[in-house]
Amino acid sequence: MYYHPTKETYFTPKQMGFSYTPTFLTTKDGVKLNVWRIYSKQQETPKAVILQFHGNGQNMSAHFLSLVWLVNHGYELIVFDYRGYGESEGDPDPEDILDDSKLVLDYALQATRERGSKLIVYGQSLGGAIAMRSVADWKDKNEVVLLCIDGSFPSYREVAKQTMNHVIFPPMGNLFSWVFHDYTSPRDSIANLSPIPLLIIHGTEDTVIFFENGKQIFGLAKEPKVFWEIRGGGHVDWMNLGRSKFAKDFLVLLNRHLY
Repeated sequence: MYYHPTKETYFTPKQMGFSYTPTFLTTKDGVKLNVWRIYSKQQETPKAVILQFHGNGQNMSAHFLSLVWLVNHGYELIVFDYRGYGESEGDPDPEDILDDSKLVLDYALQATRERGSKLIVYGQSLGGAIAMRSVADWKDKNEVVLLCIDGSFPSYREVAKQTMNHVIFPPMGNLFSWVFHDYTSPRDSIANLSPIPLLIIHGTEDTVIFFENGKQIFGLAKEPKVFWEIRGGGHVDWMNLGRSKFAKDFLVLLNRHLY
């Protein structure tokens, strides 16, 4: 119920005018994960390497579009598909995806070091929950200079209850939530993300992952942390709301953590 993968390739970086290298990483149980490295044309050493954890629908060939604009500002972007998504093998499973994510984090860190740069992690929606939990448990977490969590949640069970209460009615949502467990939820790991600087972004009108989830993440996190309340914003769509202003603010914030 968490995952809604597709196998279709919607867009490639080449179609959008970007240089990239596709590769496959092999997990400890032999599953191959598809990874794209999208390069900046502006300079040999990128300002930072950004690793994207995407949401629960479609696959990375649709989701990379939301962050690829940063490549034009001197950043390198790494995107990957969870097992069962796109060209990645296997079937999605919460525990396997957490293990896979640490493998991808290792790959991104190696790429960052090769480029003489710094590592930023960006998690959107479900990807935010996966990113928080996997980074908190990762042996090299202090190598991350900034963790961005966009439209995400701290508890799988709680967000399932909220969603079903919204779609049907409260008693059914309360019962339905017990189908979900919180074993792989990030809630109890969020405090352990410190001292990584944490940027939490959430739209006040998000009807997929309700705004209160972002506030809960902020409350559970230790300093340093910043909360961006996107007034009138929906689900992970802040880049479409007065894009020039938000993009400028975001780039300023990134530079603040890199220099």
